[in-house]
Amino acid sequence: MIYAKQDSDIILSTLDKGLHVLEILSVTDAPAGLTLTELGRAAGMHRTTLFRILATLQARGLVARDDATDRYRLGIGVLTLASALLRDIDIRRVARPALRALSRRTQELVYLTVLDKAEVVTVERFDSDQAISLRTDIGSRRPTYCTASGKAFLAYLPAEDVDRILQLGMPALTPRTITSPEVMRHHLEEVRRRGFAWDDEERLEGVRCVAAPVFGGDGSVGSTVSIAAPSLRTPWERLRQLGEEVCATAAEISRQLGFVTRNAG
Repeated sequence: MIYAKQDSDIILSTLDKGLHVLEILSVTDAPAGLTLTELGRAAGMHRTTLFRILATLQARGLVARDDATDRYRLGIGVLTLASALLRDIDIRRVARPALRALSRRTQELVYLTVLDKAEVVTVERFDSDQAISLRTDIGSRRPTYCTASGKAFLAYLPAEDVDRILQLGMPALTPRTITSPEVMRHHLEEVRRRGFAWDDEERLEGVRCVAAPVFGGDGSVGSTVSIAAPSLRTPWERLRQLGEEVCATAAEISRQLGFVTRNAG
């Protein structure tokens, strides 16, 4: 591997060249894309090196080649990456005021998650000020099957996606963990009816959580709002109250994202 030093930082030159090619394709005025010769001239790269970089980017879906014209343009993979980034950034910006208000009302840990394959990932959080409180780090990952936030996602995924995730395994993390796919499917039906999911010490003993889905303008669930609290101050009645709180907050964020509830009839 070849490394080059620039501005006192270590940069991988081959990767840098690939990114430079993507930048050129992103700003070109040619709607049909650029030929290998045109790209080489714009990038200042040797034809052989450029061809290998393009082949790699094409294999990743970041560049597309038109066989008829032999021109290159950005691939759909770039849109996928950009959409994921913009979704997460936008949801954090939109959700932050409502999450902060929810944390102040409940005096518990409030956090926002997104789904990544079979795990939920924390992308925003507001900690509790109470003496005994819980904490989650930005970027922390947890399984879907044993967490309220994960089950809030599973409840609204297509059945085949739920089956695929559950088939990855449901090992018991506590005596209360749901380990049966069949039992989980019934549980997810209850989540849809109730409007929120809960985790009754299913991942960590002594911790109870609730979570509600946040719907985007297209009706899909892009994130969940969650509350985690010590079981010692969260009896069932309060857990249900917290569930209503996350539902209200998730609905507020959903409206800001353009989701419109359609009433039957």
